[in-house]
Amino acid sequence: MNATSGITRALALKEPYLNRWAMLACGTAAVLSAGLCAFGRVAFNVGAIGWLTAIIACGVMLAIYGVANERKEHSLQFVLSLPVSPRQYIRAKTIGMLLAFLPPWGAAMLAAVALVLLSPGVPDGMLPFVCVIGGFLLANFALVLCGALHARSEGLMVGVIIVTNMAVSIFMFVVGALPGIASHMTGPVPVWNDTVAGVLLAEAVVFVLALLLPQITAARRRDLL
Repeated sequence: MNATSGITRALALKEPYLNRWAMLACGTAAVLSAGLCAFGRVAFNVGAIGWLTAIIACGVMLAIYGVANERKEHSLQFVLSLPVSPRQYIRAKTIGMLLAFLPPWGAAMLAAVALVLLSPGVPDGMLPFVCVIGGFLLANFALVLCGALHARSEGLMVGVIIVTNMAVSIFMFVVGALPGIASHMTGPVPVWNDTVAGVLLAEAVVFVLALLLPQITAARRRDLL
């Protein structure tokens, strides 16, 4: 391993280390919120909101403190003084942010899946909808990260956060109303049909494109500051 690849790896690994307490807090909040959903209709609504909020907040905090503040507090100047190219910095930042987001997101998804499968008050037919919501939140984080890596102003970053947060509610209403999903949510068994597969595929495409775009555009900037 040469010095440049070692520095790139260190830059990626520093993200989950620096954000470990935020990761723990968000993951714990999501798991507890999922558990709350098992205690009746009102608790389900409150827990579902808490579950969504914990995951969304995790992604926003990582983007703000891991990317935007690095530029604002001028620590990016030090990073770019190291023997790494802008492309290597963008790649390290993307990998590092994913390493920080995936553990709490994964814990939240496992808790939600366990809730559906183990709680007698929640129909198993909800499982596909939970999965597409989880896929959307993952793709949504990738979009927030993509925006943070491109944005050079606080106003633009705030705009990205507002739009992506609003998209969560719109997505839930639109996808939850699709016949291929809505007609099976209260059923006794999960139904994995073409509608579910199509939504998951679209989310995967958005996720990949949002992560690749900064490697193509932002990484070509001569000045990342």
